[in-house]
Amino acid sequence: MANRNRKVGTKDQNVWKVPAEPSGPATSGGGMKGKPQKPSTVTSNKAGEENAAIGSKIPVAKATAASMIKKSQEKFNQVQRQHAEKAQKYATEYVSSDEDEETAGDSSDAATKSILGEVLKNYNGADVDVSKTQEYLQNLLESRNAVCLICIETVKRADKIWSCHSCYTFFHLMCIQRWANDSMSMKRMNHEQQEGYYNNRGEYIPKPALSVHWDCPKCRKEYQPQDIPRHYECFCRKEQNPSAHPWLIPHSCGELCEKKLTPECGHSCRLLCHPGPCPPCPQTISVSCRCRSSALKTIRCSQKSWMCAKKCNRKLSCGIHECGAQCHEPGHCPPCKSRSKQHCLCGARSKEVNCHESRWQCGTVCNKPYACKLHNCERNCHDGPCGDCPLGLVRSCPCGKTETRAASCAERIGTCGDTCQKVLGCGQHRCAERCHQGDCGSCLVLIAKVCRCGATTKEVACHREALCDSKCKKVRSCGKHPCNRKCCDGQCPECDKVCGKMLPCGKHKCSSLCHHGPCYPCNQKSAVKCRCGGTSIEVQCGREKRANAPKCKLPCRIHSKCHHQNPHACHQGECPPCTQECGQPNDTTNCDHPCTARCHAAVKVVTKDKNFKPVGPWDVPRETVEIKALPHPPCAVKMPVTCIGGHETTDCPCSNSKPSSCGRPCGRLLRCGVHQCPLVCHKVAHRASTTQDSRCEACTASCVIARPTGCVHPCQRACHVPPCSPCQVAIKANCYCGLTQVFYKCHEFYPPDLVGNEKGQLEEALKQRRASVMSCGQKCIKNLPCGHRCTATCHPGRCPNPDQCTKKVKIGCRCGHRKVDVNCGTVKVTRTLDCDAQCELLEAQKRAELEEREKEERARQEQENRKELEEYERKFNRRKHRERKRQEVQQEEGGRSWMYLLPIAAVLIAIVVYFLLVQ
Repeated sequence: MANRNRKVGTKDQNVWKVPAEPSGPATSGGGMKGKPQKPSTVTSNKAGEENAAIGSKIPVAKATAASMIKKSQEKFNQVQRQHAEKAQKYATEYVSSDEDEETAGDSSDAATKSILGEVLKNYNGADVDVSKTQEYLQNLLESRNAVCLICIETVKRADKIWSCHSCYTFFHLMCIQRWANDSMSMKRMNHEQQEGYYNNRGEYIPKPALSVHWDCPKCRKEYQPQDIPRHYECFCRKEQNPSAHPWLIPHSCGELCEKKLTPECGHSCRLLCHPGPCPPCPQTISVSCRCRSSALKTIRCSQKSWMCAKKCNRKLSCGIHECGAQCHEPGHCPPCKSRSKQHCLCGARSKEVNCHESRWQCGTVCNKPYACKLHNCERNCHDGPCGDCPLGLVRSCPCGKTETRAASCAERIGTCGDTCQKVLGCGQHRCAERCHQGDCGSCLVLIAKVCRCGATTKEVACHREALCDSKCKKVRSCGKHPCNRKCCDGQCPECDKVCGKMLPCGKHKCSSLCHHGPCYPCNQKSAVKCRCGGTSIEVQCGREKRANAPKCKLPCRIHSKCHHQNPHACHQGECPPCTQECGQPNDTTNCDHPCTARCHAAVKVVTKDKNFKPVGPWDVPRETVEIKALPHPPCAVKMPVTCIGGHETTDCPCSNSKPSSCGRPCGRLLRCGVHQCPLVCHKVAHRASTTQDSRCEACTASCVIARPTGCVHPCQRACHVPPCSPCQVAIKANCYCGLTQVFYKCHEFYPPDLVGNEKGQLEEALKQRRASVMSCGQKCIKNLPCGHRCTATCHPGRCPNPDQCTKKVKIGCRCGHRKVDVNCGTVKVTRTLDCDAQCELLEAQKRAELEEREKEERARQEQENRKELEEYERKFNRRKHRERKRQEVQQEEGGRSWMYLLPIAAVLIAIVVYFLLVQ
């Protein structure tokens, strides 16, 4: 926890000792088939740089904004896939650091696989639906890291949640309610700020109608206001406020789902209440094949239909050939694909085409002469006659005011000389030119027009649009930035600036374009380290303080507080208590046995002040936590002790090894010779005696008939004629695997003595019945000698077939280059592989590299020795100083020596004067 503020580097890929899996590229397709993806830390740094660049105040053009949107969307898809892969990997490999969870985690993997296999083994539908359902079930059974994307908090078993109907993501109920209300409030405020406007024709355009809805924070599915969740419901929505049961999936009611399956087939889901989509319909139906010619066959409802091996012999549309296709629906035969040579519609060309394409057009102009022999047909390839010449019919002038029939189709019809008067493109004015060939021009009439924003009126040509220079001051849909478009018609464009708001994580800013409503959750990753700093994991940004520390396999560095060595892995919080036996002499019972209890030399003890007097209800006594040694508990070593009645000898703890009553009936034969003493085991003079003692109770005429073998419950009736009634005492016992307790009645397990010729068969049947009673019917929890889980049902004795384990293990050659996955049962026969030529080549390369490094090291050492020798010669063979300079220095030193003698002489004189004065 202390290392959270340190700079987080690239995550070590070998911390979990698993092979790195390739991740997908930033495309909408599938996974990457090339280089492995870079670590998410580098991605997050790059994303942060881009966000900082986008968040600047430099104006962005529309083309730049479009490319920015595309890049941000691709980056979001890439990071989203990374998060899904990391979460799946973490849910599969995560192991808690606590001892209790560590012990339970070893058996939870096999149990989870068994549960998923039992749930999905009978489903045979679309692989996508089955895998999606399995993913959600596996995440619930194995992972504890479901996160609410709104508050970035962990979704716990006891929290009230709501799951989206489209993406099935979990959110806290209060968070999604607040999200929906805030989204709709922002849309209402934005609608109130909008106003109506006048268009360029002067018509008043009112503001659009209010459409209020809220979206899922992850998939953006639209929901209506009445869809806001008001109650905490289970996944099948049958029960409100479902109770948290430890043996059920969290947030489920434990009843049948019974949702209508999709596509609609009339059946409902038969799984227990579960998250995520329902799997394909597993029901069986009896249907015939697609062509209805085979007998009924039982298939899964999700498959809908099946195909037989027969060929269709129906006539095709051509009436000549038969279908010949495999079994299909009646009336859905494919078109005939038999080829033949056919002429086009006009008969000019011919080619080989499919039988169902016998009428085809060549695409060329007909060009056949009309009856006038002057003009040719201009239609494309067609069948039948070309008709009359269109120039020989009644024709009009270009403006359409004069119609006449020409004497010949070769005669040309000219203009009439009148005004054209055709309606122009504006729809209000007419053409003022004379009758002319071709289209009319644009309308040039000057009219007063209102500009697009309705603020100015001026005269412009009718075909032109009136525009002014005033800028729109309305706020865009984002609610923050003005429009600033010249002569805006009221339909302001979407805002193209970057949002830049701080996300809930408090570290990154929103990189999307300026938008309305809350921002998307942060999609970055942060690293969380263990206590020793040797292991780190990546979590959702903003959850560093609330995320569980990673499981570290390195040893703990804190010394043990007791006299034992307490080795354990790195952990958070205090070290786990020592679980070894004490082993010291027990001074509590003063016996010769060493203490076998759990180590109690350093135990946390919480004490409260007994003399504390509270001032008010807010005042609580102070608790003192101490680590101290507790006294030894009473000795629990078993010692043989015979009861006071001499019936049985049991092993009692050494601290309580005194004879006492065993609680069984005395059983000594009374003087009557028929009945026995009914008293509970009591003190007698002679324990080995079987006859009545002076302290035994007299005969009370109780039943003396012997009970069946194994039954220890006496008959409660008075003395009677045999047989006795069956024993109805209920007995509780553990099953063979010790996982479940079974209940049975004594007479069912221990029936009366078997007699007759079929005694052997009856005993065998009784033995089988007892085995079925004592077996819980679940999967055996024992491990085979190889360490893998037994696959048999709860059974007595050793696990069957321990040498036929089918689990996959990995073996390799001596050098570690070759590795092969084989069955666990064959590992005992073949433990290693033989090295091949590739291994020998690698060994030779390593030896060559080692010799090369040794050669370089020798050369470097020789060069360093030469440098040292040169330095030595340079240092000790230099020239000496001149004698004259040395004498000058000595003279200077002799001249200054008197300055140091003055203080010494003064001290000596003072001492002499002192002694003289004293005398």
